[in-house]
Amino acid sequence: MTLVRHTHIHLQYTIIAIWLCNCILGWVIAVSHTWLPYLNAGNSSYTNIISDPFDGTVMPILYIPDWSKAQYQNKTIQFFDIPISDYVPLPFYDPVSLLDIKNQSKQSLINHYTYITTYMGSYRLNYREYDGSHNAIDIRAPIGTPVLSIANGVVVRTVDADFTGNKFIVVRHDGVTINGRVQSLYSGYLHLSEINIREWTKVRKWDMIWRVGISGITTTPHLHIQIDTEDAPFHPYWPFTSNDSKVNWLSIFESVNAWLGKENAQRYSINPMSFINQYANWVTVVNALSALENVPQFIKEKELTPINASLESIVASMKIWSTALSKTTITQWSATLGPSLIANRPCEKKRFSDMPSSSTSGKLLYAFIDEYCMFQNIEKFDPSSTITQKDAIVILMQYYKVPPTTGISHFLDIAIGDSFQWYAISSSRRGVLDGNYARPDKLLSKEDFIELVVKIGKLEKNPSQIKIYSDTSAMNFKFQYIQDFAFKVRARGGNFYPQTLLTRQWAIELLGKVQSRDQVKK
Repeated sequence: MTLVRHTHIHLQYTIIAIWLCNCILGWVIAVSHTWLPYLNAGNSSYTNIISDPFDGTVMPILYIPDWSKAQYQNKTIQFFDIPISDYVPLPFYDPVSLLDIKNQSKQSLINHYTYITTYMGSYRLNYREYDGSHNAIDIRAPIGTPVLSIANGVVVRTVDADFTGNKFIVVRHDGVTINGRVQSLYSGYLHLSEINIREWTKVRKWDMIWRVGISGITTTPHLHIQIDTEDAPFHPYWPFTSNDSKVNWLSIFESVNAWLGKENAQRYSINPMSFINQYANWVTVVNALSALENVPQFIKEKELTPINASLESIVASMKIWSTALSKTTITQWSATLGPSLIANRPCEKKRFSDMPSSSTSGKLLYAFIDEYCMFQNIEKFDPSSTITQKDAIVILMQYYKVPPTTGISHFLDIAIGDSFQWYAISSSRRGVLDGNYARPDKLLSKEDFIELVVKIGKLEKNPSQIKIYSDTSAMNFKFQYIQDFAFKVRARGGNFYPQTLLTRQWAIELLGKVQSRDQVKK
């Protein structure tokens, strides 16, 4: 009996010892590897690709759910599961109003639930700026919420999963004037669920190329948005190292709360929301509004608030600007002026070094460009690059001379300032798009493209159900669209490879077949 008792005690001590060793080992691993995954970005080398000129900013997230409805506070809820009627615009980031934690109004609840961590804040949940060394702002949003590039830039870093599983992106924005100095800024987007862009790709503001997630060290889905200066040693920048935390016996959360690296954070980063609010679409929207009637003169003549202005003055000026602008409005510009600007824009008869004009595809391409003004916003044709749904709809509407329609679409995944709004409205009215999501960044297969050709071009229905292409099946949901296309171009069999991803060259060649029959018909 005594032996059994001693054995049991010995086993208990052994278990405790193993548990303590595991705790210590986990602490060491966390300090040396997982707490600060951003540091391995320090030696990234950047090419000479330059972003398009800086012409203002947009919010990284446009809409969030009405958090006052308890069902949307579920951390597992997906962006696509929430009806459009329950989304509200991203609230204005006002650090002064966030301090009023006793305010129980609906708007206050939404504001506090949206902005989890303030700039240079802590993890004490007191919403106070400069209470810690967190050099970013955390914006709560459902998993899958579209995240926009805040300005024209170049993607210089994509990480699909670091030591903690964190997915993040860094975008470089060139030619930004800060405190009288022109420099490049680096915006970082962390805790993503998916990344749909490659490094060294140019992006423009409003481009939606990644989504909110819960990857990495986080307890709720949110976007960690930060802006680093050009002088920061690496991007995305973090103000203290693993060793800094280790020598102070602090976890990452305790280090932030203890202001560790606060001077570094202030030196190498700027308040992202203050910066975005300050330059929010000034150039593009104000220039467009200048053509409208009944716009207050102070908006037309308004200069940007100096970057070194006090936070209070920036907040005040932005509130005045946003209130006045909402009355005079971006909506008016988007609904009436925008489509006419597209219709009347000059057409550049572009020629690409990577597509010879003597080739069969080149002849088709340049005929389409000269007649329909296609492919105006690219520097290289890159014939093997894939086609998105947005690209295809615009190309086909240009070919069939379907004009963009005035108004603002109901689609949740198209930014209000994106010109695709007007093409999407026309497409919706022609039965091409339905539901609340246009999925502009979806990569298309050949059969997807043919479906759009049939719907936008309103092709004649094939009266026969006899299979034309040998590799298509009547069980395929897109079978009838392929049949209608084959009937249009007078196809005589062979393989179509319907589920192959569509390239620009194939899109031009398929459209060329349609055009050849249209010309015969004429």
